[in-house]
Amino acid sequence: MDPLQGLRAKIPDFPGYGDELARRHSDELVRSYLGEALDQLSTRLAPLESECREQIDALLLRVGFADQQAFSRHGCGPDEGDHGSECDAVLDDDVQTVELADRAAAIDGPALPAYLAAVEKVLERRDATLRAAAAS
Repeated sequence: MDPLQGLRAKIPDFPGYGDELARRHSDELVRSYLGEALDQLSTRLAPLESECREQIDALLLRVGFADQQAFSRHGCGPDEGDHGSECDAVLDDDVQTVELADRAAAIDGPALPAYLAAVEKVLERRDATLRAAAAS
């Protein structure tokens, strides 16, 4: 299964990156998928130490809002469909984000700080990819 099909298998109605509306919706769905995993994780592991609780709250806030400057202008357009160098980079980051979200169910208390650091890292990489695609 190719990566786009994989996302579509995990996220119903995942539209891909063919036009601006599809990109907006895809971005929202990926962020929501991760946000739901983080919310379920924090509920399952409650009560959390204040540092982890604050970090999860910050991550939930971060995935709740899109970088309006980046994703709406990234280089995946109707001429490229769902493929092309910018689209492939965005797709790779979205796949990694969803895979990381799927790992949340197996995280226990001692593994939580490392997991949250990995979430921050994947979101930083995803944001950088979107900014780079918007600049090209």
